[in-house]
Amino acid sequence: MEREQLNRLLVENMKPIFGYALTRLGNVREAEELTSDILLRLLQSADRLEADERFFGFLWKTAEHAYYEFLREKSRERDRNTECAEEIAADPVTPEDALVRQEELGLLRRELSLLSERTRRATVLYYLERKSCSDIASILDTSTETVKYCLFRARNIIREGMNMERILGEKSYRPHAFEIDFWGTKGGEDGMYRAFRQRKIKGNILLTAYYAPVTAQEISLELGVALPYLEDEIRLLEEKQYLIRKKDKFITNIPIFTEECEEAITDRLREPVKEAAERFSALSGGFEERYGIRFANENLLRWQKVTLASHGALNAVCGEELPEDGPYALVNGGGGRGVIWARSAEDGIKAPDQIQGIYDGYMSRDSRGWITAINYAAVSEAQDFSDIMLDPIVAAACGGFSCLGEDWQTHLEAKGYTVGGLPNFMVYEREEFDNLESLLNKEIDCFTALFRKAVETGAAVCGDMAPPHIKKTAEIVGGIVTRFTGMEKICRTLFEAGWLRTPDRLEKPAMFVVKA
Repeated sequence: MEREQLNRLLVENMKPIFGYALTRLGNVREAEELTSDILLRLLQSADRLEADERFFGFLWKTAEHAYYEFLREKSRERDRNTECAEEIAADPVTPEDALVRQEELGLLRRELSLLSERTRRATVLYYLERKSCSDIASILDTSTETVKYCLFRARNIIREGMNMERILGEKSYRPHAFEIDFWGTKGGEDGMYRAFRQRKIKGNILLTAYYAPVTAQEISLELGVALPYLEDEIRLLEEKQYLIRKKDKFITNIPIFTEECEEAITDRLREPVKEAAERFSALSGGFEERYGIRFANENLLRWQKVTLASHGALNAVCGEELPEDGPYALVNGGGGRGVIWARSAEDGIKAPDQIQGIYDGYMSRDSRGWITAINYAAVSEAQDFSDIMLDPIVAAACGGFSCLGEDWQTHLEAKGYTVGGLPNFMVYEREEFDNLESLLNKEIDCFTALFRKAVETGAAVCGDMAPPHIKKTAEIVGGIVTRFTGMEKICRTLFEAGWLRTPDRLEKPAMFVVKA
């Protein structure tokens, strides 16, 4: 008989079994002990039961045997107590006995901390707070029979567990660093994602449940944290769909970029990035002839070419369509399409080497123009701005500097975004921006080929290294993330080769505004 089927039959017949025991013994405590013995014998005999119609005959035969064995054990216990009563009374508790008892209490507390929430609460209420089964049923909003079954399971789990060696997992003493990231049509709440960096528990729960389903007790042992302190964290991860439940086990529902994954991607892209950087740096033609005079120096022109080529290639390499379901569907009230993923490392998460942020085609609120900016590491000090500055920057680009408040005018001048009220960055008319693709077609094609290779590589590596149930999502995430990895790596290669240099703090090389 299947274990789930047997469990259902035992819960349904808990009351008759207890009634049988109470009728014969006349003592509630002894009847509960006998009921536990009967249930244990039935569970141990599950493999021998073949059909429901045989169950009830077997049940009462088992109950009868358990009853007579209970009486015999009770008689033997009474004889032992009588023989040893005087000796026990005269023999004080030795230090060795006290030590053993202390160890046993420690084991008991450990096993109690590993019980599931309902079973643990029932056990504490019954044995420590001396509540009756009916009182506990009312408190837990369940049936008395279910409470008795919980207590029966708790006694057997604790008895078995106290005889086992529990080994804490590696993450109990060496937790991994962990962070969450996202990509999609709606912006996520950054505070929720920062919490994963600030508190290691959430991330390491997801790591523990990544490759195979695990029970809450197994998570507790791996992290070295008592289950009562993990239950709220597990519940929150379930609500966000970062963790999903399969029967009594949990498994992670988002892809995780491990160190091995990052290293594999880097190794496969090393040669394509090198070749693309060599081709790109050798290209020169229409853009230099048309716009070279508008740049104060060659370094600014080169940064602008990299930015425009990256922008064009990113738009050409869109990747997989973003899913409508999954964890991202819950972001900011729902309705968005996108993916959520994580990064994990044993010794801390390394920040991207080159790209610190990207604003791709941000349209101003007055629709006068849009801004594109790629904050490579080498230009991050020069292009230091926040979301609130985007509209004033576009306004200055479109001739509206004088309409800005005095505070904004002073701020833009101090940061170098304007000089004497005029924009200190590239501004394109819509028509000339539309013609840029023909001037930079070879440069865009060079970056597009690399980014496509990056997408293909990231999808393959992440899909291969992810658990089967999220393989498709991992491929989408791998493609999205590695697109930017390709852009980051070619920029770093050009910088290390000396083709690009660090700009002056007041120069704005990797951004532009297009007038609408």
